Amino acid sequence: TLSLRAANIVREAPLNENCGAEHVQKQRLPPKNLSRRDLGVPNLRGCSVDGDADRLVYWFHGLSNFEIVDGDKIASLLAVFISSELAAAQPLIGKPSLGVVQTAYANGAAAAFLRERSVEVAFAKTGVKYVHHAAEAFDVGVYFEANGHGTVLVRDSLREKLAQLDGEPGTGGRARLAVSRLHAVARLANQSVGDALADLLLVEAVLCLQQKSIAAWGALYNELPSRQLKQRVASRALLEPNATETRLVAPAALQAKIDALAASHKSGRAFVRPSGTEDVVRVYAEAATRRDADALALEVRRAVFDLAGGLGERP
Repeated sequence: TLSLRAANIVREAPLNENCGAEHVQKQRLPPKNLSRRDLGVPNLRGCSVDGDADRLVYWFHGLSNFEIVDGDKIASLLAVFISSELAAAQPLIGKPSLGVVQTAYANGAAAAFLRERSVEVAFAKTGVKYVHHAAEAFDVGVYFEANGHGTVLVRDSLREKLAQLDGEPGTGGRARLAVSRLHAVARLANQSVGDALADLLLVEAVLCLQQKSIAAWGALYNELPSRQLKQRVASRALLEPNATETRLVAPAALQAKIDALAASHKSGRAFVRPSGTEDVVRVYAEAATRRDADALALEVRRAVFDLAGGLGERP
């Protein structure tokens, strides 16, 4: 049963206020107009889209907490499903390439989960236009930012092959079933831009085929705790990131310090990137525990202050 909540009522907030994908994903809160009774429905899974419906975030109420299933897990669900169907269809279509494209902000546990299942993970500069372009390098490219903006791209030649095979008469079998499923993915997934409604239908189809609950989906892997901070600097031009913004080319001393700090924490990972609009450096850190993630973020922020011309009081 699908229940839409998109109408204003008396004394209710304006449409899409405190209920869209960004609100749910960043604030880790349910949509404002959802009642406690709604949240208490067993096995209820909900999703929120943004104003122009190009972002999709799922959510549910677990045993004790409000749980988010974000773009990283959407990409993971779809990529593992597509990988299994590509393997099954191999007698008919060969071995098309499959890759998931992430930005540096994707949770490290997502990349580890995919690599353990032999799915290639590539990185691109932050921004959908960069991620989309990188996904085009694969026969099947999956990308979703954590905020739920993404899609599945299928190369034209593969789409044509799937359409041809799916339209031919023939006996059944697992390979032909896989071709039919892959053709359905190629037709449903928007090939030009993130489309939350198409993504929603695709996710629901995969969950149905796998008979997977949203709780089981949410438990695909445990996300590493992360923290984001920012530090004002005299000039952001002093910092030069690499093409994927995962490391600094300059200052070399700052990157070396970040490497050392990350290595001092279990599952530690950190990077910094200059803002595109102001003299601010954005810091991202993750680690095995919340305490370590918070500590690593602060340590990296201090390194930025010391080695990249920080302004104000030292953090």
